[in-house]
Amino acid sequence: MKFVIAPDSFKNCLRSPEVCFRLAAGIRSSAPTAELVLLPLADGGEGTTEAAAEAASGELHTAAVTGPFGEPVKAPFALLPDGSAVFEMASASGLELTGGRLDPMRATTRGTGELFRHLLDLGVRDFVIGIGGSATVDGGAGMLQALGVKLFDRTGTLLPPGAGGGTLPEVAQVDGSGLDPRLAKSRIRIASDVNNPLCGARGAAPVFGPQKGASPEEVKQLDAALAHWAALWHDDGTAPGDGAAGGLGFALRKVLGGKMESGAELMLELVEFDRKAAGADFILTGEGRSDDQSLAGKLPGAVARHARKLGIPAILVSGALGPGSEELEKEFAACFSIAAGPGPLPEALGAAPRNLTRIGRAIGALTMNRTTENIHP
Repeated sequence: MKFVIAPDSFKNCLRSPEVCFRLAAGIRSSAPTAELVLLPLADGGEGTTEAAAEAASGELHTAAVTGPFGEPVKAPFALLPDGSAVFEMASASGLELTGGRLDPMRATTRGTGELFRHLLDLGVRDFVIGIGGSATVDGGAGMLQALGVKLFDRTGTLLPPGAGGGTLPEVAQVDGSGLDPRLAKSRIRIASDVNNPLCGARGAAPVFGPQKGASPEEVKQLDAALAHWAALWHDDGTAPGDGAAGGLGFALRKVLGGKMESGAELMLELVEFDRKAAGADFILTGEGRSDDQSLAGKLPGAVARHARKLGIPAILVSGALGPGSEELEKEFAACFSIAAGPGPLPEALGAAPRNLTRIGRAIGALTMNRTTENIHP
């Protein structure tokens, strides 16, 4: 019996390698002879770097860069055997670095640009960047400054590095002639499932600004600032996906020539999922909460589609099953919530490791020495 365990992180609880470990421990306790293939995954959000390094046999490193408010941080990145690098903008410019301080008018993507430059110095020319979890709404201006783009105000004065969203209205001229020339010979794949444009009613500021601390008035200011920023680059700000990470998607696409890709599909490609899963009897995947959106771009839905293509039953193990989760039964052979019963959220998060092991043990006992012909989707 062969199991492939390929979950996403359980947000605000466990990263995907730990989810893999707990499920595997449960399965081994009831099915000790089973073959287990552990593929911790992510979809461009938190845990993408670590998951890529572990599942694709890469190496984890860190680089000293500037955090969202100018503080020094150490940002992890993964170097994969094929020469590519995987990193998350959140590790340099993310909400997880703010300590609860939210100020999208000042937060900058400068550190993301510094991380790019560090990797260029290492010889990397193939990049995968996950852009979930940002603290910024600067349109990628800080990143571009770190990579050599110059921004000038109306008096012709060069603006200092580290531009935030509140700085954008001051920018009257952009000079991209100093952009690091090594980027022109690089491939940049952007792991994101956000389709929002840079500005407008569905843009970065109205949709994502409030969760980053923007007041209603600041949302209006930031949306106007991003429209102004787009116009400086001779763009109308309406391209799908440009609003991701507070407009970082715009700078990556428009200025650096990056290509938006499904984060989930990109991760499955990086770890050679189809090859590693071939011949399995069951594929287990999961996430912190599953509902009717789990099939729309999220990792478990992508794993289920690949499992169906391979003719292997997929089992969903989720922290909770939300509204519309009955739709998941059309794609998964079985869906499990690990919750043992109602209770406060802190208790549920604390119990997640042992509940994952418990579910893994039950799945191992149920499937060991049984044929799978009756539960294929």
